[in-house]
Amino acid sequence: MNAMSDHESAAEAYRRKMAWRRTPEENMRLFVQLQRQAFEVLEASPEAMDHFIRRNHRKRRQSEVDKLLRRHGITHPSPSP
Repeated sequence: MNAMSDHESAAEAYRRKMAWRRTPEENMRLFVQLQRQAFEVLEASPEAMDHFIRRNHRKRRQSEVDKLLRRHGITHPSPSP
Protein backbone atom coordinates (compact mmCIF):
# COMPACT_ATOMS: atom_id res chain seq x y z
CA MET A 1 0.00 0.00 0.00
CA ASN A 2 1.20 3.51 -0.69
CA ALA A 3 1.07 6.35 1.83
CA MET A 4 -2.16 7.78 0.40
CA SER A 5 -3.93 4.43 0.64
CA ASP A 6 -2.72 4.02 4.23
CA HIS A 7 -4.06 7.47 5.08
CA GLU A 8 -7.40 6.81 3.39
CA SER A 9 -7.74 3.52 5.22
CA ALA A 10 -6.92 5.16 8.56
CA ALA A 11 -9.42 7.95 7.87
CA GLU A 12 -12.13 5.45 6.92
CA ALA A 13 -11.43 3.38 10.03
CA TYR A 14 -11.66 6.51 12.18
CA ARG A 15 -15.00 7.53 10.58
CA ARG A 16 -16.40 4.04 11.12
CA LYS A 17 -15.26 4.07 14.75
CA MET A 18 -16.87 7.47 15.35
CA ALA A 19 -20.09 6.33 13.64
CA TRP A 20 -20.33 3.30 15.92
CA ARG A 21 -19.96 5.57 18.96
CA ARG A 22 -22.85 7.85 17.97
CA THR A 23 -26.23 7.28 19.56
CA PRO A 24 -29.33 6.90 17.38
CA GLU A 25 -30.33 10.43 18.41
CA GLU A 26 -26.96 11.80 17.31
CA ASN A 27 -27.27 9.94 14.01
CA MET A 28 -30.70 11.49 13.45
CA ARG A 29 -29.43 14.99 14.27
CA LEU A 30 -26.55 14.50 11.84
CA PHE A 31 -28.93 13.20 9.16
CA VAL A 32 -31.24 16.21 9.58
CA GLN A 33 -28.29 18.62 9.50
CA LEU A 34 -26.88 17.07 6.31
CA GLN A 35 -30.30 17.00 4.65
CA ARG A 36 -30.88 20.66 5.54
CA GLN A 37 -27.48 21.60 4.10
CA ALA A 38 -28.22 19.67 0.91
CA PHE A 39 -31.51 21.53 0.46
CA GLU A 40 -29.77 24.87 1.04
CA VAL A 41 -27.42 24.01 -1.82
CA LEU A 42 -30.39 23.05 -4.00
CA GLU A 43 -32.20 26.28 -3.17
CA ALA A 44 -29.12 28.30 -4.13
CA SER A 45 -29.04 26.76 -7.61
CA PRO A 46 -32.20 26.73 -9.72
CA GLU A 47 -30.53 24.30 -12.14
CA ALA A 48 -29.71 21.88 -9.32
CA MET A 49 -33.25 22.13 -7.93
CA ASP A 50 -34.70 21.49 -11.37
CA HIS A 51 -32.47 18.45 -11.81
CA PHE A 52 -33.45 17.16 -8.34
CA ILE A 53 -37.16 17.51 -9.09
CA ARG A 54 -36.89 15.89 -12.53
CA ARG A 55 -34.91 12.98 -11.07
CA ASN A 56 -37.42 12.52 -8.29
CA HIS A 57 -40.35 12.66 -10.69
CA ARG A 58 -38.92 9.52 -12.22
CA LYS A 59 -38.33 7.84 -8.86
CA ARG A 60 -41.20 9.00 -6.65
CA ARG A 61 -44.77 10.08 -6.74
CA GLN A 62 -45.12 13.85 -7.06
CA SER A 63 -46.99 14.02 -3.75
CA GLU A 64 -43.91 12.66 -1.99
CA VAL A 65 -41.65 15.23 -3.68
CA ASP A 66 -44.07 18.02 -2.67
CA LYS A 67 -44.13 16.74 0.92
CA LEU A 68 -40.33 16.76 1.05
CA LEU A 69 -40.13 20.28 -0.36
CA ARG A 70 -42.79 21.55 2.11
CA ARG A 71 -40.93 19.96 5.01
CA HIS A 72 -37.94 22.11 4.11
CA GLY A 73 -40.00 25.22 3.44
CA ILE A 74 -39.19 25.27 -0.27
CA THR A 75 -41.77 26.47 -2.75
CA HIS A 76 -42.15 24.31 -5.82
CA PRO A 77 -40.19 25.97 -8.65
CA SER A 78 -41.89 26.60 -11.95
CA PRO A 79 -41.52 23.74 -14.42
CA SER A 80 -38.71 24.05 -16.91
CA PRO A 81 -39.49 24.30 -20.63
